[in-house]
Amino acid sequence: MRKGSSLALAFIFIIASSPVAGLAQQGLDAGTPTWNGDVAPIMADKCMNCHRPKQIAPMSLLTYEQVVPWGASVRMMVEERIMPPWHADPAYGHFGNNRRMTQKQVETVVAWVDAGMPRGEDQFVQPDFADAADGFLLTGELGPPDYVFKMEEGFLVQGGGPDLNIDIMVPTNLTEDIWVQAAEVRGNFNAVHHNVVSILGPDGEYARTGRLASTVPGKQWDRFPPGSGKLIEAGSTLRFGMHYHPSNVSVMDTSSVAVWLVRGEITHELHSSVVADGGLQIPPHEPNYLSRGEFVFETDAAITLLKPHMHFRGKDMMYRVTYPDGRSETLLSVPNYDMNWQISYEFAEPVVVPKGTTLEVIAHFDNSELNPWNPDPTVQVLWGSDSRDEMMEGWFDYQVALDEPITPKSARGVGR
Repeated sequence: MRKGSSLALAFIFIIASSPVAGLAQQGLDAGTPTWNGDVAPIMADKCMNCHRPKQIAPMSLLTYEQVVPWGASVRMMVEERIMPPWHADPAYGHFGNNRRMTQKQVETVVAWVDAGMPRGEDQFVQPDFADAADGFLLTGELGPPDYVFKMEEGFLVQGGGPDLNIDIMVPTNLTEDIWVQAAEVRGNFNAVHHNVVSILGPDGEYARTGRLASTVPGKQWDRFPPGSGKLIEAGSTLRFGMHYHPSNVSVMDTSSVAVWLVRGEITHELHSSVVADGGLQIPPHEPNYLSRGEFVFETDAAITLLKPHMHFRGKDMMYRVTYPDGRSETLLSVPNYDMNWQISYEFAEPVVVPKGTTLEVIAHFDNSELNPWNPDPTVQVLWGSDSRDEMMEGWFDYQVALDEPITPKSARGVGR
């Protein structure tokens, strides 16, 4: 079962209902939105990075000519707030990567379609990422990656087969240490459900900072705040923890992870961790199963990112901190979880948590017949890596101050 297919269909089924586009520019009211002057800048900010060639979106929406045939679909998806995807309750948290359109932006797009989608006389300059040919979302903003670590051989995912969970080791061949400020994992969208990339140091032990990066449906990248980074030591190996979810067609996957290096002084080390409930036992037909877990910070830190992860029966998730003085604060609430859009919520400013702070993650699962994505409401559901099993994982990133700042070679203008 593929939950994401409904989004493409939602666009496609109303394509024929688009109003006649490109009405004559003469006679337009002064307040009528145009593509060049009003709508294109909104879509460049909210839509185009995914809706372009080689990305996960089902169509490119970079140009006026590409958008017009989809006008009615764009109107519907924006007005009903299906797109752009953003599931956080706005009452909690302030996130720097918020994709949600403002009400004014929604009204602008709707008014533009209703007016016949006029092009306008202004000139719209496409964003830098529109010309990025390497398939990485971050290239337009950060430039080409410093390194791309790729599977040495492709892996054939047989069509119609069961889910596969395998580890693939990828040597870095690094001869010196590097500090990473951003990473982006890519693979064959038609087969890769997720890929969790971990670092094994030259001693064969996993890095203390947790995973390097990951890809899951709807996730874009892993970015770390200014002044922080993750270390990959010389001689390290990367473990690609692959979860393949085959379609009906056999495809080849050659997954990779691109990394961009820190260009300034490093004052904090970035860690990734997770609150999980491995004891899930969701009864048949249960519409609101409660699961929770917690993490206690053993040092002063600052939380930089939150990312809920569940499967088809995931219903909602909330992150809450309780400080040593007894105060509590909700950091994130996702009241309508969607496995197809496992968004990373990046704080605009890190949330400072003193030593002894408890991070609690609370989630609910719907194993009833009323859940349209439920593979089988008649079975008890346990923890497992298959999409038909369940997971309760509240991932989070946090940074810890270094004893002394570090200036890596990449910050001193030293190339590869």
